[in-house]
Amino acid sequence: MSQSPREDGPTEVVETPDGELIERLSGGTATLLLIWLIGVGALSTLLAAWTFVWIVTGERLGVDALFGGFGIYTSLAGAAGPCVLWLTGRAQGHSLGWFMLTAAKIALVMVGIGLVFVLGATVILAGVIPGAGALLAAGLMAIMAIALSAIWGLATWAADRWIARARVSEEPAPD
Repeated sequence: MSQSPREDGPTEVVETPDGELIERLSGGTATLLLIWLIGVGALSTLLAAWTFVWIVTGERLGVDALFGGFGIYTSLAGAAGPCVLWLTGRAQGHSLGWFMLTAAKIALVMVGIGLVFVLGATVILAGVIPGAGALLAAGLMAIMAIALSAIWGLATWAADRWIARARVSEEPAPD
């Protein structure tokens, strides 16, 4: 028995301008995958940001903050994590552990970029280097990012496994 893409599966075989046949996600599958990854990334990051602000300042963010500029930009940044993770590991048969470890690396890089931005803004705008409290907040942010990345890793691995299982069908080999 040979493995071949299903006719009605989540992928389709298309011809490139060079005449090469390639397999890609179908439009419906790609749309559902993006909704899943963006939703998981955006919602989990919003929850993490809300929790972080509550722990650090003792103030709970209201609906105006979550649906205002803060929430929109936090959601966009968070949505990038699972999407980058998908592009890194898609369709290569990686294990759940690989997805979890890679998600943690991506999340820590995202935190590092954010911290460099905050440090630069603080030095440029206020003319001071953040104190010890900022180091504690940065550590908390890294710990929360690792916890958040576990959600990203599990969600992305689950999508990858579903597509891998759904894309092939058992067909008898031609005579």
